[in-house]
Amino acid sequence: MTRAQLSVYMFGLYLISGVALPFLIIPHFALGMFGISAGDGMWVRFVGVLAGILGAFYIAAVLTRTDIMLGWTVPARYATATFLCTMVALGKVGLALLIFAALDALTASITWIAIKADAEEKAAA
Repeated sequence: MTRAQLSVYMFGLYLISGVALPFLIIPHFALGMFGISAGDGMWVRFVGVLAGILGAFYIAAVLTRTDIMLGWTVPARYATATFLCTMVALGKVGLALLIFAALDALTASITWIAIKADAEEKAAA
């Protein structure tokens, strides 16, 4: 497994275990930690399903060596971080969501650096 594949694989696991499962199983607790209401719990469970599917696609891309998708995840994660920061700046959500924004930006950067390093290593071989 290349460094880029490993970074996307780990991010896929994070989406499934850190976002999807808590949103599906304990939505009120998961969002309550960030001062967000889960309402009737349906919308957050729907987001949990989507996060789980996205995480599964990331893992499937790695396992099937669909390496072109690895690069596609980078701008998507930066866009997510930008959206979260914008919502915080507009006062729509609490500052705690900056943790998720930072995580998305950091992991996108790690993947981007890994893609470049893997390409340089391949070119040198």
